[in-house]
Amino acid sequence: MQIAVIEFARNVCGLEDANSGEFNLDSPHRVIDIMKEQEKITQRGGTMRLGAYPCKVIQNTKMRSLYNTSEISERHRHRYEFNNKYREIMTKKGLVISGVSPDDTLVEAVELSDNRFFVGVQFHPEFKSRPNKPHPLFLGLIKAALKQE
Repeated sequence: MQIAVIEFARNVCGLEDANSGEFNLDSPHRVIDIMKEQEKITQRGGTMRLGAYPCKVIQNTKMRSLYNTSEISERHRHRYEFNNKYREIMTKKGLVISGVSPDDTLVEAVELSDNRFFVGVQFHPEFKSRPNKPHPLFLGLIKAALKQE
């Protein structure tokens, strides 16, 4: 999701210098940035957002149709997040925010409605996928690819 958001900011929103604070602290448009609770931490070992967290799945999105529920629990392993200062400009330009934390402060999933399957997530679906029970996102991607002409 993070790289998708950077590219959307650059190529759709016109923020040519958009980047992640992880890659470039001097970027004037850090659309992905360190989580607030991580800012003052200097010893990074064992401090990231790690484990299962709930996510509200927004109605009328690909995410909602894939999960078929309003709340999910997914596993995370990161310390950088979508920068909410850019939420308005990106949604006005067509980025769909399709999953958020229960308090609506963290963007967990984004998508493009005009694309057969463009979903980016902050969590790691591979952590919950099994050979006999594929993750809904992987299943959705494969189904969309099979429909491709």
